[in-house]
Amino acid sequence: MNNNQTIEDKRQILIHFLNIYLSKKELKMKGLIRNVKGLLEKDQPITIKQFLAFIKFIEREKPFKGKDRDQIVRYFSPLIKFPKEEFINEYPTHY
Repeated sequence: MNNNQTIEDKRQILIHFLNIYLSKKELKMKGLIRNVKGLLEKDQPITIKQFLAFIKFIEREKPFKGKDRDQIVRYFSPLIKFPKEEFINEYPTHY
């Protein structure tokens, strides 16, 4: 997890993990994952609610092991649309 990566690098990392999740036959949230992947491929932001729906998978990935959800949200924050811009530091991610 390197904060010096560009937004495009972060987008490609997230798309990479989403592709892995889509390849899993037993995954029950493929519709959400496909929707999020489509938005990212079109350079559109995803919502914090969408991101929080699959953060449980991201936090298990090697680059993010040992990081808490707030750190992961902050890392991907350039790709996430928050309800209010100043809300980013206060958004509850502790679920």
